[in-house]
Amino acid sequence: MSISIQTVGGAAQLALDCAGGVLRAIETMHATISARTAGMSSGAVSPQFSSATYTLLKVAHEGFSEAVVRGFRGVSNLSSTPVEGAASIGAVAALNGICGDHLEATQNPLAIRMSLRTLAATVNPTPEGIAGVCTRVTPHIVVWIHGLCLSEQNWTRNKRESMGERLQRDLGFTPVYLRYNSGRHISTNGRELSEQLERLIEAWPIPAASLTLIGHSMGGLVLRSAGWYGERDARAWREKLRNVVCLGAPHHGSPLEKGGEFITRAIAASPYLETLAFGRARSAGIKDLRHGNLLDEDWRSADSCDGADRRVPVPLIPGVNYYFAAATVGRHAYDPKGRILGDLLVRTGSATGSHRDPRKHIDIAPENCRVFHNMNHFDLLDHPQVYEQLVRWLAPEQSR
Repeated sequence: MSISIQTVGGAAQLALDCAGGVLRAIETMHATISARTAGMSSGAVSPQFSSATYTLLKVAHEGFSEAVVRGFRGVSNLSSTPVEGAASIGAVAALNGICGDHLEATQNPLAIRMSLRTLAATVNPTPEGIAGVCTRVTPHIVVWIHGLCLSEQNWTRNKRESMGERLQRDLGFTPVYLRYNSGRHISTNGRELSEQLERLIEAWPIPAASLTLIGHSMGGLVLRSAGWYGERDARAWREKLRNVVCLGAPHHGSPLEKGGEFITRAIAASPYLETLAFGRARSAGIKDLRHGNLLDEDWRSADSCDGADRRVPVPLIPGVNYYFAAATVGRHAYDPKGRILGDLLVRTGSATGSHRDPRKHIDIAPENCRVFHNMNHFDLLDHPQVYEQLVRWLAPEQSR
């Protein structure tokens, strides 16, 4: 496995950031306990002594961290960067999902910069750059958008040919893959994706006839966010958009994030345990999955109140074909296991856009919605039945 010096340096920086966070949590807990037990014991540690000790530890930690970061940056500027192996790409993608907003804010080299790619190389948004890395350039473009903690490499699983490669061979769609920092807010990634799609369409070597967006899990929310911002900003790529396919997208949130938020709030209710509520440090992207936030207004509202679902409804774009696919571990529609667990990460109702509030309900034609039984969330990435359904949905576009 090939690992660059930037990756090693970024990992060291993140480890030191974690150590600093633990130190601050312990200091706060110590101060809370000292304040509540003051005068109860003559043997209590002096608050002044504790404060001085923690100040010294924090100064030492900050100095050491700065020296390490500068050292790695100096070395990385003098060295060439080797090609990252698949395992390294996967590990960095997972870290970005967990704390990617922190990585970006601290300028950590592990923070992923959004890029359009093939499965082997970055797509430079120029006619020459696109023609140089795409094996076959056609008028029909399909952009594949991965989910939380994943990368474009996850579209290839179980030693199967990716669905993008198969669509290119069977229907003539040219696949382009997105790699992005899934720990950032979904709306932030949506705006940037809209900008990237604009450059891609402008640089396409031949006139583009259609654009199809396919997103798995969080990727489905990112592409819907991009559609909204593309409409708002009157982007030219919107005129080429014909199909949107969401595979297991949590349109109305994920129960895991809702459970995580509940546990975090329960811990924070105790003055002694509040400093250990490290769940608060989970990434902005993960927090957005509580309700399925698509816009800046959604997460700003959640941050400023009780976390209730106050999303701004985002309508489907007129003239675009929308297709929703959901998976369930249940063997049939009435299997209680599937009704409770969904695909283990997303419930069926959320993935199909169903909601009790008519303003938030996404009205999808029955023929444009498919529930796959006896499958889990990640089977949607490559299962033969999912591919067959994609062909049935997208084949009419190829004939236009």
